[in-house]
Amino acid sequence: MKLAFWSWVDEDRISYLSKYTLSIVGSRLLLNILSRCGFGCIKYISDFVTPNDVAIDCTLQPFEANSYDIVSPQNEECCVISYLYPEDRNELKKLLRGSDLIVAHKYIEEVADVAEKLGVPYVPNFITTFLPDGVNFFEVEIPKIMYDPISYSINCSIQAAEVFKLLTGYDLPAIAPEAYVVDLRVEGYLKKMELRKK
Repeated sequence: MKLAFWSWVDEDRISYLSKYTLSIVGSRLLLNILSRCGFGCIKYISDFVTPNDVAIDCTLQPFEANSYDIVSPQNEECCVISYLYPEDRNELKKLLRGSDLIVAHKYIEEVADVAEKLGVPYVPNFITTFLPDGVNFFEVEIPKIMYDPISYSINCSIQAAEVFKLLTGYDLPAIAPEAYVVDLRVEGYLKKMELRKK
């Protein structure tokens, strides 16, 4: 299935994705996209599904609101391990250890702190990547983002492509301070921005 998504990329690069471990915090939609792309392992960390989560994430069913977000393996090509979000920061660090990339759509600041301490590239809930030796997440103004089902789906799809670019080396993804925010009011639905220092 993974070749159907990335037919424009060398098959060796796609096969190499099986060596990577990703951690995704709080985005079932992004998990569903990336679990079909050939990654070796995805650690999915989430907590409680709120009615708002169900409203914007089309992979969540209405009856899943007000329950814990635990997923089972999606397919045979990708190992998906589901964890509940821990209350203890040290436990979170243990869960995220060994990840080659961390993406967070919930607990954005807490996860950014752990990613920085682990020295792992970090992708927040908008389109950019914070590298360990690059711009610090806590030194820039983070845009306030309001999602609806369409903009959230576009955001997750583009983030999946950005993760793919970063880990295959196929193309250069958006690296902080360069960032993009999905905005349905602009042509092309993407608004480019430069993250400003605080």
